Amino acid sequence: MNITTMRKTLLLLPVLLTASSCTTVDIREGAAPGVRVPEVGIRYNFVGIIDKSLQDWNGPVFDPPWSSMFAGGRKERDKHTKIAVESTESRRTATGTLEVWTVLRNRTDHPLQIEGRTQFFDSAKAPAEKPSAWQRVMLPPQSVATYREFSTKVQDVAFYYIEIREGR
Repeated sequence: MNITTMRKTLLLLPVLLTASSCTTVDIREGAAPGVRVPEVGIRYNFVGIIDKSLQDWNGPVFDPPWSSMFAGGRKERDKHTKIAVESTESRRTATGTLEVWTVLRNRTDHPLQIEGRTQFFDSAKAPAEKPSAWQRVMLPPQSVATYREFSTKVQDVAFYYIEIREGR
């Protein structure tokens, strides 16, 4: 590194540090990686990926970089997680129970078997019923599949928390 290059680097350093501390707007559009939530409180109406093996993936590195819907239109060289949470929704059924679902994307080139369960909470955020049984969902390579669950209680079910893990 010559003196001129070093001077330019030192002059740009404050600008880069300032720019890196700027906040950005979080646009929740398109696929997003699931979030591993270790040792923090429950996030209501949320999908938690509780299996570390679904989060830590050293998949293939692509050269040249490829356009990815997961990178907000930017080029990326690698995939960061095995699955992405495409969407999470809920609605009341005709009988008054709460139906919840999440659409999950398999970002790998091989089939995945995952399991999901749901905990429902009342309006005071206390558990309204026991967690549902683990339910298996098959995710073909590079595709999406839906996990769906219904509450058993009609009244006082206001919130939910979906847990996703790799199939056992």
